[in-house]
Amino acid sequence: MNLTTDFDPIDIPDEWLVERMRLHRNALLAASDWTQTLDSPVDRDAWAVYRQALRDFPATWTPAPTVTFPQEPC
Repeated sequence: MNLTTDFDPIDIPDEWLVERMRLHRNALLAASDWTQTLDSPVDRDAWAVYRQALRDFPATWTPAPTVTFPQEPC
């Protein structure tokens, strides 16, 4: 996923990249909230592992113009 836009300066501050990464990560977490309900028709354990990987992601990510988030379960 590309975190830059055509309107960004040539040298984007790391703080901007971190903020954009966190916004996308938070959106992925919010979009997968439904997987943890008791009546969810998916493998809740697999989705819980994915969601934990998303929560842990910022600690392992080095700010860059692109980001590859963990793959969601099938």
